[in-house]
Amino acid sequence: MVSGSPHQQTPLPLGVGTPPPAPAGVRVWLRRYRRYLPMPLCLIALVGLRPVAPWGSMWLDTLTDALGVGLCALGQGLRLWAWGSNAEVGKGGVRMRGPYALMRHPLYAGNFLILLGLVVIFNNPWVYPLFLLPFAYLYHVITDMEEKRMHRRFGADYQEYEGRAVPRFLPALGNLGMALRTTLPFGWGLAWRKEGESCCGWLAGVVVLEAYEGVLARGWAQNWPYTQRWLVVLGLISALALSLQVHKRLKPV
Repeated sequence: MVSGSPHQQTPLPLGVGTPPPAPAGVRVWLRRYRRYLPMPLCLIALVGLRPVAPWGSMWLDTLTDALGVGLCALGQGLRLWAWGSNAEVGKGGVRMRGPYALMRHPLYAGNFLILLGLVVIFNNPWVYPLFLLPFAYLYHVITDMEEKRMHRRFGADYQEYEGRAVPRFLPALGNLGMALRTTLPFGWGLAWRKEGESCCGWLAGVVVLEAYEGVLARGWAQNWPYTQRWLVVLGLISALALSLQVHKRLKPV
């Protein structure tokens, strides 16, 4: 859960703002090393599994790929919305603006949609449980820990936010009007600085998957003209990601 609120905080009891000692156990280990979870899963998928065209149809495969890209874009849009709608909110409160009116963890929900999109592009039946089940459990663990930390840190402010019956991940569509009304002013600069590299990451993943599918379907030699094009696109994405990293070092968020 990311903090930040447009509302003035209520005074907190002594010690509430002090981060508690980290609890021990598997849950903490998962949260600490969550960035490394995709690596062994990707290795298993690429070595042991192959992308599958639905019913052997290349037209349906293209349609499935488009659906996957759309899910990735939807997840990325949710993350951009979460940052941009809270651009004027500091780090000292509970975020309630924009998609936080719909769900308590729009950033993790966006991550899961991006992951789902990439899995749909790969489209092997075994890949769905291989990726989605571990990440569903991981995000459950992380958000549970973060909500407990938010309770300790912000006390009554976070209790008041939870009291609105905002779900963790599934959007409360009845709050859509509130979410839209609290979107502006929108901080495009902050949103892009926060999410530019993420966008480059999943776009690179789409490119790699498309090139991989082409090689498997046509063979190295026949697919080489297509592979060259994908390599050019991947190079452009990599250059953009590098420029974003340099900009972030020169001008930290």
